[in-house]
Amino acid sequence: MATDDTSTTNRLGDTIRRTVRTIARFVGDLLIVTCWVVFLTLVFLETAWPGWTFYLLLVLGIGLYVSVTATWTNSGSDQ
Repeated sequence: MATDDTSTTNRLGDTIRRTVRTIARFVGDLLIVTCWVVFLTLVFLETAWPGWTFYLLLVLGIGLYVSVTATWTNSGSDQ
């Protein structure tokens, strides 16, 4: 009976840890992408560059961020 309680507690702790880690990652990603958008917006408002370059840099910057940070996840250790 004690083993079942310990196992349940461990699973609950792992679930909470994974949830907190996921929320923290989401908030961090949201903050970084927001900063990138604000930075680009301010630069383009000051320089009056063409609008299509804004969207090009926006998509390229976010794509680069996603490709770099995708390797940071260690999904094998959560299983």
